[in-house]
Amino acid sequence: MRRCSWMVLLLTCAACATEVVTSLPPAPADADAGLDAAAPPEDAASDTGDIDAASDTSDIDAELPDAAPPDAASPDADLPDADLPDAAPAEDRPARYDGESLRSPVSRAVVERMEAIRAAGPAQDDLVFMKVGASGTVSPHLLTCFGGAAPYRIALEGRDALEDTIAFFRMGDAAGTTPFERQTEAAEVGRTARWAITGSPSPLERELEALRPRFAVINYGTNDMNQGSTFGSALPGFYESMASLLDQVEGAGVIPILTGLNPREAEEEASRWVPVYNAVTWGLAEQRQVPWINLFQATVDLPERGLLSDGLHGNVYREGGVAQPCVFDAEGLRYNYNVRNLLTLEALDDARRTVLEGAEAPDDPGPALQGAGTAADPWVIDRLPFTHSADTATAPLASAWGGYPSCDRGQDESGPEAVYRLEVAAPQGVRFIVLDRGAVDIDMHLLRGAASPEACVSRHDRQVQRRLEAGVWYVVLDTFASGGVPRAGGYLLAVVPCEADDPECLEP
Repeated sequence: MRRCSWMVLLLTCAACATEVVTSLPPAPADADAGLDAAAPPEDAASDTGDIDAASDTSDIDAELPDAAPPDAASPDADLPDADLPDAAPAEDRPARYDGESLRSPVSRAVVERMEAIRAAGPAQDDLVFMKVGASGTVSPHLLTCFGGAAPYRIALEGRDALEDTIAFFRMGDAAGTTPFERQTEAAEVGRTARWAITGSPSPLERELEALRPRFAVINYGTNDMNQGSTFGSALPGFYESMASLLDQVEGAGVIPILTGLNPREAEEEASRWVPVYNAVTWGLAEQRQVPWINLFQATVDLPERGLLSDGLHGNVYREGGVAQPCVFDAEGLRYNYNVRNLLTLEALDDARRTVLEGAEAPDDPGPALQGAGTAADPWVIDRLPFTHSADTATAPLASAWGGYPSCDRGQDESGPEAVYRLEVAAPQGVRFIVLDRGAVDIDMHLLRGAASPEACVSRHDRQVQRRLEAGVWYVVLDTFASGGVPRAGGYLLAVVPCEADDPECLEP
């Protein structure tokens, strides 16, 4: 890990962090045309059939086979603080992430979680990060420009403190090059999270072995959306694959920096589902208390939503036809990769300073979640979008309701349940998603007006989407019992508002 030597080198290299070296030939004006404009190929590792079977809209859980457990724009615009409550930054409670901030908070709990992951991998190289993803990660526009070679230039525009982090990672040996410039084996055009962990060794394992990195910049979701018969049916497979990928990365002592999805304009229905998949990446990161970059929120209001003409891949700022993704002036930050590179560098900077150098956590954990998850004291869905993770096998949750008379399909819901409360001020289309793993089976029930099983108006094993009238609603996540044995365990709840014209959310 070279803990002694890199501090000396960093001091000598910091002043040259933005130096331009003329060893790379200029990129043509359409350098990304063959990569970014191409339609992603079908994922060779797709498990569409399995995903669809597990996400059947029949709602009859009793007919499902028992699942096997899985194998084990201004310098500070990205972190607005105006809405945070007055609270001591040193609070120990887990940080809450939200869909408005461009990066997740770096609170004390997040720093402690990153430190724990680091402790699990003493042989990893602190100077190295790896890249994991699909076409957006394969693209030379992602981070390569920080390596210092021509034709790229770096314009930090007042963010001079980031020079230390650029210099730091330039010292890293990523199999003969810098981590910025490394052509990773864990990214390929058109691929999914499942591809990254498939094979022996898998692409992820090959890159971990080649680099022994301390950090991993990870981005999946866009291609994963197409791995089912519908965007909704592909979601459980994406969650399982991403969770397994993160398990492997963290188990190796590598700190993940998870990046959400780009907007999409190529398909109207797909564009409606991007916020849902984005919320799942955020929920996964929040669940694990690791850094998350809200790429969707950061780029959705850019000109053309920060996309190329294909409505799918990110665009980049150019000077004289040459891509300049490390220019962070007002004009540069009108483009996708420039914004993405800045946010990623800032995330790496926070991680380096807090985990490697022992700096204090810079952020508050955000407002505490209200409630206890019981019918008498439900957890409060206090904003939309909303995510929360819990475990139905642990207290204070209890087994109180075995069935829901108006929603029954013959299923046994005698396992413990978690209860949430949502108050809607005006009619609103909402999509509710619950995701679990392996043998765990958590079902969703939507109740109107009362925390009582008799108030159930809709149920599903994965998702409910509908138009909610103004008033109080309850979401009950109940544990399905198979052969009288509750399949309790951990889950992720995501609640995402629908667009006004989303046909799936218009039914009252």
